[in-house]
Amino acid sequence: MTIIGLIFEAMRGILWMAFGLTVGLVIARMVVDGLRLNPFGWFPYVIRRWSEPLLRPLRRNPLAFTSRYDLAPILFLILAIVVLAFGLHFLGDLHRAAIGFGMAARFFAQGDLSFGARYLIGHALLLALSVAVVCVIFSVVFSWIGIYRGRLVRFIWWGFERITAPLRRVVPPIGMFDLTPLVAYFALLILSWLVQVAFFG
Repeated sequence: MTIIGLIFEAMRGILWMAFGLTVGLVIARMVVDGLRLNPFGWFPYVIRRWSEPLLRPLRRNPLAFTSRYDLAPILFLILAIVVLAFGLHFLGDLHRAAIGFGMAARFFAQGDLSFGARYLIGHALLLALSVAVVCVIFSVVFSWIGIYRGRLVRFIWWGFERITAPLRRVVPPIGMFDLTPLVAYFALLILSWLVQVAFFG
């Protein structure tokens, strides 16, 4: 396995580890709350202290706010699965782009400018479309749970607005529902397929 492959395997491992730790912590919180353990005991105290920062933003969600039950742990589990799925998908796209850029550099070094340009431009476009998909998906998730702060969040919102603003002129909302994120998502998938076919057959 190459160094690039090892780096991306390590990144996938970190993502899986973060997923396991946070989900395990939230499940432990659900058990502690369900059994109504003494909140001043050592184990319940530690679990509540470490899980509360994960759950507090989700309690501002209208679905959790209006329910008589604490739905924040369920919302977090759903969010964690979405983040893991699209995070792994994006890492895969990033890995393929790194390999493609390496092949482009090899073609350029061999004097094959045509294949070098094809690999460079094709993988750059695929990576840009993958970033756009991440912006669309995570902006929807962030708006759902009410996260608007942070440099990365602002970048995702910036990308989301650049993608969906033109679509809002042609895609009318249906009642309270804005369909532009869904339309943008499928449009980006189609564009990715077209780039794949055009550059790599």
